[in-house]
Formats: sequence, C-alpha cells, structure tokens
Amino acid sequence: MKIGVIKEQKEGEGRVAATPENVKRMVEAGNEVLVEENAGLGSGFSNDEYKNVGGKIVSHENAWSADLAIKVKEPMESEFKYFEKGKIVWGFQHLASSKETVDEMVKSGMTAIGGETIEKDGKLELLAPMSAIAGRRSVIMGAYYLEAQHGGEGILLPGVDISNIEAGRVVIFGGGNAATNAAQMALGLGCSVVIIELNDERISELETEFKGSNVRVVKSTEDNLAKEIKEADIFISTILIPGSKPPKLVKEYMVKSMKKGSVIVDVAIDQGGTVETIDTPTTIENPIFEKYGVLHYAVPNQPGAVPRTSTMALAKGNIDYILEIASKGIVDAIKTDPALASGINIYNGNVTNSGLAGSVDQTYVDLTTLI
Repeated sequence: MKIGVIKEQKEGEGRVAATPENVKRMVEAGNEVLVEENAGLGSGFSNDEYKNVGGKIVSHENAWSADLAIKVKEPMESEFKYFEKGKIVWGFQHLASSKETVDEMVKSGMTAIGGETIEKDGKLELLAPMSAIAGRRSVIMGAYYLEAQHGGEGILLPGVDISNIEAGRVVIFGGGNAATNAAQMALGLGCSVVIIELNDERISELETEFKGSNVRVVKSTEDNLAKEIKEADIFISTILIPGSKPPKLVKEYMVKSMKKGSVIVDVAIDQGGTVETIDTPTTIENPIFEKYGVLHYAVPNQPGAVPRTSTMALAKGNIDYILEIASKGIVDAIKTDPALASGINIYNGNVTNSGLAGSVDQTYVDLTTLI
C-alpha cells in the first residue's frame, strides 16, 4: 500500500503521525511510504532520518496522493481538495466540532478513521496517552496564567510552606484519564483538589485511588458544579463523549461567579467543549482570552505544544493498526479487528459513528451493513 505521512498544517502543531522507526516498519512490510518534506521537524526528526529507513521525501500534494494518509489532527480546509473516493485518512479527527469537514468527506466518498474513538477492552486506547498529557499540562498552564503578568490572580499555585501560605485549589470536571492525570499533577504541587464525577462506580474508584490525599470527589450535579467552581483557582473541564459534541454543562452564570483572575482550561475543546463562555477554540500561539474577569484557555491540540513527547506516545499506539490496514486492506482489517472498526467514523462517504452523525446532522449508517 502507498502510505503518506502528512505534515500538520494546524497552527502550532509540531506532532507527526509516524516516527522514522514507524516508517522503517512500514517499508519492511512492503509498503511505499511518502513522507512530506519537514513533516517530522517539529518533533525533532529530520528528513534524512526518514530517508535512511526507506521513506521517500515528497511535497504536500504528493504525500496526499497516497491510498492511506496518516495525520495527527483533522485535515484543514486547504486539504479538502485531496479528498476522493477510496482514500483513507487516519488521525485524531474530532469531527463532531467540524460539520464542514464531515460534509466534505461524505461528499467525496472517502474513509476517515478517528484514533480518538478506537476502543479496546473498554478503554480509549489511543486517546489515553494524549489525554494524560493534556491533563498534566492543564495544571501547568493554569499555574502559569495565574501569575499577575498574565492577568491572573497573582498567586503561586503551590503556595509557600515555610510561610504557611496555602496552595491553590484545582477543581476538575469529569473523572476520566485526563482528570486523574491533572489531579496527580495538582497534588504533586500541594494543591487541594476537587473532582466532580457523575458515575457512582467511577466515584468509588476515584475515592479509592486518592484515599488519604487532599482530593475530594463529589457527585456531578448542577448545584455541586456551581458551588465548587466559585472556589476554584483553576477549573479544568475534561468531559469528552467520543465521537459526539458534549453539552455546554458549565453555564455562563457559573463562570460569572468565579474569582477574578482564576483560570478555566477546557481539555475537551477538540470536540466542542463544555464551557458556555467558550465560543471558539484558541491556539497555542494565542491561547487565552478573558471573559467576566476569568482567563479561558481553550487550545484544542494541547499535546501539540510538547510534540516530541506526544509523537513518541501516539506512534507507539497507531503503528500496529496502520500495518494491519496496509497488509489486509481496509475491509478485511475492519472485519477482523473490532477495535479498528470502532475507529471508523466515515466509511466510503457514510457516517458510521452514531454520535458523530447526531452532532453534525448527517444520516447514521451501521458499518456492518457496508462491509
């Protein structure tokens, strides 16, 4: 199979979908691998490193000519012209927040695989390391923007032990992988942490995991959310519904009640986010805006700010699936691997993820009826 490694066009995005080691494995498996020029530079991989393992360095257009185009993020509008029937694109698509992209994919008859919806053994296998990075980084960025020169409260998040100055409070909405990583990071800084979670079983798991620490887990209700957000120095929303656009659960009145100079970080802004006062995503270059005296951090590709770490993590997860598609073909690969099938968001122009279909007003088609 001809596989194209596409250079990311998204502003501030330095990750790449394949390391030189991954390209080596693809070539050794008999594939022709077209690596877009400078695709790996943001993650510290030179063109020569790809050439030395058998990759062919090509232009952006030529990389897109491949049967299977592998990316990190969703295609940009400038790349819609490369969509065509039979082409497969792989990446963290987060298509629920981009109806225009879905419409173009459907019209072209192409296939889109979203790494964020691949589920194996009840876990979002490929999203997990990216969520962990985003969760940890959310606390770091929140601490940074709490400083006065950035418009924040002017507090040092860890506090000062020798002067008995307490550390700040971090409130985390949701109890998944991003949330636990954010909580661990905040605890490491000495913060008091509140996790707001809906599922009773998950609440019990979190209480066990953080037993004896400065973490309090509360049931997710509108009243509890409104109460806890008032006291937050950093509020981190991690609510993600794979494939779907989440509801705006963090209401405008709640944001208005927050302390002036406090910080909101919406980890799941890729899918549209849960904060009513965030209308559009921000970027790594311009990550913050202020509303009602509260700083909003709404960067959809947070792991892209640490591309070397992120690329190494995602490349470990995607390579076996890519090799599987290349060796078996997309139909047989889907039929024999339920995890891969769970990642098919669009197949030959049909929306095969029910949550996505509902989010972008498209007709849902069961994948099993198409293969």
